[in-house]
Amino acid sequence: MEGLSFFDLTLAKNGFLKPCWHTNAHKVGYCTQGRVLVSLHGSGLHERFEVGKGEIFHLPQGAIHHIENRTDNEAIIKFALNHASPQTMSLPQSLLATPIGAFNSTFRTDDTFLETLKAHSNTQMLGTLKQPSEPCQATVHRCKFDIENSDKAVEATGGYLQVGLKVNLDTLQGLGILGFGLNRGGAVEPHWHPNADELVYITRGRVQAMLCSPAGDFHVQELGEGEGFYAPESWLHSIEQCGNEEVEGIAFFNHPESLYVGLGEATGAFTDNILSSSFHVEPSHFKTLTKPDGPQIIIPS
Repeated sequence: MEGLSFFDLTLAKNGFLKPCWHTNAHKVGYCTQGRVLVSLHGSGLHERFEVGKGEIFHLPQGAIHHIENRTDNEAIIKFALNHASPQTMSLPQSLLATPIGAFNSTFRTDDTFLETLKAHSNTQMLGTLKQPSEPCQATVHRCKFDIENSDKAVEATGGYLQVGLKVNLDTLQGLGILGFGLNRGGAVEPHWHPNADELVYITRGRVQAMLCSPAGDFHVQELGEGEGFYAPESWLHSIEQCGNEEVEGIAFFNHPESLYVGLGEATGAFTDNILSSSFHVEPSHFKTLTKPDGPQIIIPS
């Protein structure tokens, strides 16, 4: 993993992520369970909104944010950041590092205030709220998008694809999301992304994933719920449903407008003469091959 990292955040009742920001990465989240309140400040933003199951949201690089559970049960968010080693600063860390003179001048207080904070603080990023924050009406918001209930960009016999890219979440920077499902016998066709690394996370069912490197090495591995794989930019890869259960998954990209090239359309772009000479067979061998003229994405169509 060179261009992305992944975090799985689970918040218990009254649990929250303390105010923090990332110095070198944008962050995008996909809520898979429960409901959370997000507050966000910086990069021209001062926002407060709720995110529920099936919604995605973007947190810009350098913008300070907090996230808290709004339900009596666990809330779960899958996060990706567009850096393999994201750096995090927290509000408690920052306040405690501030020289006492600068602190007192900023907040118009005396030495005892900061001394009390230092005596009771810890470095943990997660905490428990003493009382929930004020209610926030759940509405459409420019920093989030309901991908789970959106129109399917691709719907085929083999499954479906839903899009959470800049086309439907304009605030996205440095990251994008696709949601996909595979029916029994369905697959994501062999393909690559010319401008983005991809991280695939399986949330339901089992798949067989293939990854091929520029050196010609290829790996095939079966993956289940809670597992995934990483495909660097322009590496060939595919995903096939296996087992008895339908598949659901999330694909994260380190580009808000990731491009796609399918192996079918790439093969179809060349004549039988070029193909036969490449494989050292007769041109007639390719007469029975159906050559797609564009990306299929989900197969069979």
